[in-house]
Amino acid sequence: MAQILITGGTGLVGTHLAELLTQKGHKVVLVSRTTSKSKYPIYKWNPDEGLFPVEALEATDVIIHLAGAGIADHRWTKDYKEIIYRSRIDSANLIFETLKATKNSVRTFISASAVGYYGNTGNVWLDEQQPPSNDFMGKVCKDWEKSATQFESLNIRVIKMRTGVVLSQDGGALPVLSKSVQLFAGAPIGNGLQYIPWIHIDDLCKMYLSVIENEAMHGPFNANAPSPIDNSFFMTLLGRISKKPIWPINIPAFILKLILGEKSVVVINGQRPSVEKIKSFGFKFSYTNPEVALRNLLLKGKNP
Repeated sequence: MAQILITGGTGLVGTHLAELLTQKGHKVVLVSRTTSKSKYPIYKWNPDEGLFPVEALEATDVIIHLAGAGIADHRWTKDYKEIIYRSRIDSANLIFETLKATKNSVRTFISASAVGYYGNTGNVWLDEQQPPSNDFMGKVCKDWEKSATQFESLNIRVIKMRTGVVLSQDGGALPVLSKSVQLFAGAPIGNGLQYIPWIHIDDLCKMYLSVIENEAMHGPFNANAPSPIDNSFFMTLLGRISKKPIWPINIPAFILKLILGEKSVVVINGQRPSVEKIKSFGFKFSYTNPEVALRNLLLKGKNP
């Protein structure tokens, strides 16, 4: 079994992932900006000041780099776009420089990335060979992945997880959208045709486990379910499961741009990434049907 260090391990994905890895017998160590109470050993770092706790590397086999400022947390001002960018690239560079200067046993580096790498691509199926888009998120993801690639120069295996919309009852987009439906304010966004490359939180964590344990896997992987659906159908499913009506009038893209500014691309843009690469390594999804996934998350402990 491996010792696995997770940056950003107190966030949505990190919390679920640490639990799964522990269940499978791996040892988890966290690196965080704050050393709040945790069931796992936790070390403090400060990427802004170039401070990394080298003691956290002792006996570490795998690093999972999830840290980064939230894409949807604030309006995309010039300053916040810089924070989004730097919180990912600078922190990866800090880990790299620390490993280069410190004796260690790390053999695998896994970096989060995002389907925003591809930009707005309509209904075209996208494999991992597609080039990045030229927009802000495309540039962030391109340089994010480049900062991960450098670890190969240290003879470390590198994985890049291009993650879609993570569905969880504990955070992310689903509670926000579900609440809007509960309040009778659910409606398709933009033209409603943009694909949502969704993935159940359990499947995403299983993907991380898979790439850790199969050393033949390397490079970028699309991390979403095999069945992306358009925004309109997604909202219809939420209404059906919640037994609430969905407004037949879409929320216009220009309204979203007025309210959210440039950040509106997060909900207006869509991608349809293929998962044939990860399936070719034998990965099996637990949730391929979006309605089954949503019912599992929204109706836990309730009568369907």
